[in-house]
Amino acid sequence: MTVSRASGLALASLLLAAGPIACRSPAGAPPPSAFLTQVRPPAPPPDVADGTAVEIARAALVSSHEGTDRALTRMRSIEKVLSAVDQQPTGLLPVSIDLVNSTLDDRRAYRREARSLLDRSDLDPGLRARLELFRDDDPLELANDRIRDARLLEFGRAFNALAEPIGRSIMTQQLAPYRLGRSLVNYAVQIYTQDVLSLQRRQALQHWKNFLARNPDAPEVEEIEAKVKAGNARYLQLQRNRALKVARKALESDRVRLALVYADRALRYVPEDRQASELRDVAAERLLEVRQKQRRSLEAAATDPVAGQPVAARALAVALLVPGGDPAGAARRLRELDPEGPLSDEARFAEALALGETGESDAMWSLLETLAEADPERSNMARHAAALVNAASIHTYRAFDEARRRDRWNRVKWVLLGPFFQGIPDRGLPGRLEWIVDAPSVVENIAGTPMRLINVPWARSLPSARVAAALARRHLEREPDGPHSAEVSQWLEAYERKRGNWIAALELVEGRPDPDLRELADLRERAAAQYLEAALRHGSLAMRLGMYRQLSQIYPGSRAARVAGKLARTEVEETTAQHIRISRGFLLENPEVAGPGGLDLRPELLDGDPANAEIHPEGVTLLGSRAVQVSYLAVSGNEKHPPRRVTETLSEEHLARVVSQLEETSYRKMLLDPLEDVKPDASRDVFFERARLGLAERIDRRPGAISSYAYRGVRERYGMVRSRESVLPFDIVFSASLSGLDLGAFPRIRPPRETPDAMLYR
Repeated sequence: MTVSRASGLALASLLLAAGPIACRSPAGAPPPSAFLTQVRPPAPPPDVADGTAVEIARAALVSSHEGTDRALTRMRSIEKVLSAVDQQPTGLLPVSIDLVNSTLDDRRAYRREARSLLDRSDLDPGLRARLELFRDDDPLELANDRIRDARLLEFGRAFNALAEPIGRSIMTQQLAPYRLGRSLVNYAVQIYTQDVLSLQRRQALQHWKNFLARNPDAPEVEEIEAKVKAGNARYLQLQRNRALKVARKALESDRVRLALVYADRALRYVPEDRQASELRDVAAERLLEVRQKQRRSLEAAATDPVAGQPVAARALAVALLVPGGDPAGAARRLRELDPEGPLSDEARFAEALALGETGESDAMWSLLETLAEADPERSNMARHAAALVNAASIHTYRAFDEARRRDRWNRVKWVLLGPFFQGIPDRGLPGRLEWIVDAPSVVENIAGTPMRLINVPWARSLPSARVAAALARRHLEREPDGPHSAEVSQWLEAYERKRGNWIAALELVEGRPDPDLRELADLRERAAAQYLEAALRHGSLAMRLGMYRQLSQIYPGSRAARVAGKLARTEVEETTAQHIRISRGFLLENPEVAGPGGLDLRPELLDGDPANAEIHPEGVTLLGSRAVQVSYLAVSGNEKHPPRRVTETLSEEHLARVVSQLEETSYRKMLLDPLEDVKPDASRDVFFERARLGLAERIDRRPGAISSYAYRGVRERYGMVRSRESVLPFDIVFSASLSGLDLGAFPRIRPPRETPDAMLYR
């Protein structure tokens, strides 16, 4: 019997598809208990090494150097005897040596002894990490490290400026001169604009100062004082440059008070500085002019402006003050008496206010804008009208319209110039040199205009659109039924829809006089789903339950409201006093937590064989009180399937041992690995403390007392085992470009990583 080729291929495909399923082993049944309940043997009686360690501790506490030396000699002898008979060392000798070293009065002497102790190979990892931290805390060492970082950074900038353009031009050698020249120009700009005292050198200066304060009698004092003196001079020059830069920008923007303050600050750093003195004089002179104008604005006029028409002026004043008056008519009569008289602008201003009170806002603003364009030297009300017209909180539509036009123009500039749509970045270069330096980059971005033009419908909103949206909301709050409210609401609705804010879009549609019911129903579903998504992201159970309730009240009958009701019932029913999870990955990476000193899990539960009822990746969860939930693999043996959860009860002693081992292990890992962090969680810490004291049975039922902390392994957290950083200070970079069809490779000096306290020196 023959099988056709098509049938054979189909049969092979079926077997290949069924292969993984057939090869997956089903998981075995969970054991009666995941924990071993072996009777622990009593602690062995103290031996000679223990007695010697006690003697060393006693002598160290009473500062008996003879006693510590004698006991330490005995401890060394014990270790030699154990080594001679091939027995395990006690591990007490390094700790004893460190204890004796801690009795030294000189901090630098202890640091020298710590360095020699670090040469031993039998140090406990925790002790080694602590000694390394103390060794690295030497101010002189820290200063030398920062100086080394500064030099590496300076060399790296120069090296990268040469290596990158050359390496990228392997296949396009004709572009090498252009790229090299451009890179050298950028490097020159960096040199010109860099601080006179770099961040790393500022850190080194502070470390030198700390050394002088701690060790005033050290032999290196004279050399360090010279470095501090030179560093202080450069630091004062740095602060002077920063203050002068702010003062110049403030003077350019006509903020004369700010310019005067920062010019004074620059003079405090560098007294009698010529540029700072000249800038201060200019700012002081302009400030005197401003104050002179302010005083003149408060002076009374020498002539009586109402001498010619006192009756009409009084009628307008009374109409403005008396409820139910007719200011529009009184203003019109005053203006008819003398259209170009001294009070004609006041009459127009009063007439504009009357138009606004009657709801004719467009006519009011038109009249006020005409007044604002007048010469303030000749018109009494020009400045008052301009203040109203230009106030974004009052003339809200004008502010919104200007922001909307600015956003449209920014979008056009973004299409044409890309990231340069907001202008050339300020690098501190004089005059138009910044445009000359960035001209090649601008030309390259102009070449990408077609792609940005295609991407316009899907591109994210620019920051200027958020400004326009804020002004649109302010206008709708101030004039919900104004003549431009429909236009503003339509624009704001389109903006909210584009960014997926369905809650705000629904509020705008509901404010329409005749909304489309189908559109309204669709928006309500979208808004409810958005609200539910926000509730699910919240970590607090109390807040989630409150948001579920609000969702059901605000959007009743929606699909999300029904889901929120089910979630609320489920979470309330399944809520436990605590929910502190210890994942399987964490248990595998930290066997001391899973071993006899911690959970004391059965070894076969973590051997990777599903037939032994392997622990699910979810791991073990502390549920509060003495309850522990163990998650086993599903019957299918698939880790992605929901686990089989079994709850067991630990003894008080067992629970106290678990939380103590868990805390000790996590904090120990954080000490040994700086990237391994233990996030703060007050509820977790309170539960652990109560468990250690044997008070876990007293359960705090408040939702805020529940902890949802999770101890996870490195693979779970990062998706893979993190690779170690290369000891070499450079990386090999491969560069490729489809548009230019070029390929290159070059070394790049890796900048040194900033220290955690770098933010304090910026």
